[in-house]
Amino acid sequence: MRNLRVNYPFNCWYVAALSDEVGPNLFARRLLGISVLLYRRGDGTVVAMEDRCAHRPHPLSDGRRDGDLVRCRYHGFAYDPDGDLVDVPSQDNVPRGVRVRTYPIAEQGSFVWIWPGDPGAAALRSPPRIPWFSDDASWASTLEVLDIEANYLLLHEHYLDLTNVFTLHPEAVPPDIEVLPPLEEVEVSERSVAYFRTTPPSRLAGWETEATGLPADTTGIRREEGTFVSPALHVQRYVIEPTGREPRQLLRIQGFTPESSSATHVFLQMARDYATSDDVVGKFLAGMFHDWAERDAEVLETMQRLLDEDAAQMRSHEFRGSRREFNVKADRAAVRARRIALDMVDEESGRLTRTWPATT
Repeated sequence: MRNLRVNYPFNCWYVAALSDEVGPNLFARRLLGISVLLYRRGDGTVVAMEDRCAHRPHPLSDGRRDGDLVRCRYHGFAYDPDGDLVDVPSQDNVPRGVRVRTYPIAEQGSFVWIWPGDPGAAALRSPPRIPWFSDDASWASTLEVLDIEANYLLLHEHYLDLTNVFTLHPEAVPPDIEVLPPLEEVEVSERSVAYFRTTPPSRLAGWETEATGLPADTTGIRREEGTFVSPALHVQRYVIEPTGREPRQLLRIQGFTPESSSATHVFLQMARDYATSDDVVGKFLAGMFHDWAERDAEVLETMQRLLDEDAAQMRSHEFRGSRREFNVKADRAAVRARRIALDMVDEESGRLTRTWPATT
């Protein structure tokens, strides 16, 4: 039974794993409060099934492969890739209709996507397209999986408002910029939110010099764009446009998959369209963005702890007074993204759409 208090939709494609994480061995990961078993069949296709034997509550991931079948370690019951029980070692006949749930899977590029909702609806939607990115030789990328003890919406909101860069990542700011320009535009569709910003010409930050190989006295503008593609995917585009030189483009592709209401798997892909064969540049960017992500995680996990404390106080009736967050102009994209995600949750549960405070 689903937890009715979760704030993530199930009828959505989420990243279950990086392609390289899933092989012939049984691999388990908790996704949206569900323990899921992943493995590759002999033909290379990925199988995803609930990680629980239908006979007794034992994890199938603790069992073994038998060809393309999965055998439970407890009594040896075997399930085929469709989740159907096909062998009971202790008897000749197999009870009819016994199965474990399997999930639609789509493998695209570096990501294995899973549909945890209504199986019949999966065929009506494809996994979200990654803006600007094509998985070809024109891009080089690095990949990483992070686990953050915070709700997935906190992550979306965090990366849709980068005005925190001056306090959290001051070394990332170009030396001539004292404040980020206001968002030029926030585009909202039925299921996505995008923002755009252009900085005035300035010298390069130290990391930009090291990441691009450009001279330190190079000046140029930056084009920053971020998109809440879906509740499962956030993409940032950062383009350095040096005066009189070719632009350098970076993408930060982040799959946000809830593990639970207070924990999120982050599938991070850093892509660039320059120096594609330079491993030194790749390692530098991977290390830098890993460090930044850990710094972000510390803040996000602190906020989650406070939210959990608030919830505990409310449950125990110890909370006194009122506490209400407020929004400012920089929150425009984040507020709309939260509204889209929660409207999807409401749509699944049949609840009425909420009303939302305006930014000030």
